[in-house]
Amino acid sequence: MTHTPRLSLAPNWWPMERQAQHAYLDALQDSPFQRVYLGESVCSLRDRIAPRTLLSIAETLQAAGKEVVLTSLTLLGSERDLALLEKLCQQERFAIEANEMGAVGAAYQAGLPFVAGQGLNAYNLETLRWLLSLGMTTYQPPLEMAQPVLTTLMAQAEAEGERARFELELLGYGHPPLSVSARCSTARVAGRNRKRCDTVCQQRGAQRADSLEGDAMLLLNGVQVHGDRPIDLLDSLPALRELKLDWLRIDPGPELEWGWARELQEALAAGADRFDPPVVGMRQFWQRQQTTVALSND
Repeated sequence: MTHTPRLSLAPNWWPMERQAQHAYLDALQDSPFQRVYLGESVCSLRDRIAPRTLLSIAETLQAAGKEVVLTSLTLLGSERDLALLEKLCQQERFAIEANEMGAVGAAYQAGLPFVAGQGLNAYNLETLRWLLSLGMTTYQPPLEMAQPVLTTLMAQAEAEGERARFELELLGYGHPPLSVSARCSTARVAGRNRKRCDTVCQQRGAQRADSLEGDAMLLLNGVQVHGDRPIDLLDSLPALRELKLDWLRIDPGPELEWGWARELQEALAAGADRFDPPVVGMRQFWQRQQTTVALSND
């Protein structure tokens, strides 16, 4: 039996004014994504939708047949951040995406199931067992985990009878989040600090940073830095099926254009071997071989 991945929509990593956020979320009711991540994962200082309103939107999307997951911040650095996490965990209807260990602990204490975000650095079966004991339902491998390593890990989980206990989700297309910092690069470029940023990111959007040779290299997104070229696993659909991937995650990028995902959904249903998005991204990153280093006793 062929294993067909379902589409999930990554949380909106990109700065948007509140009115634009509402329009974007309203359009998701008729989207091809079967799982939708909602909430602020980058910076609590942004003009984000209030938790109560966000829950109302989540209920509307759930009524439209979507599985909704509420995302948490990738870095907890203030009382404000902790308060936002507590509000996420006070509701009892939706799972959360835990992007750092503080969110794992909060979800466990609240008795909420959680998606283990790629920032948790879970690389081995013992770690997965531990996260399962705390309430993990979905595993997102760390971004740097190559295909051979992930294949071996999933085979181990299958052999030990653990694979059926969780779903597997991969960033199949999107600008990879590479790092997060307590300092805001967007504010610094504008000559401001994070506490007095005046949400300059919402006026400027994500800023591109070039290499010394003038090639686009990074996207500065407030406290988070992304790769300029999107990761693109969409030419490896047979390998994803062999991996028994449950969720193929899509980040529509700063332009938030996901209309082409309908064609991707059709390609997945038809058993296609590959799919070309509007902008083809990095396709060798995931397929790279594991690097081994010989240690000397000298």
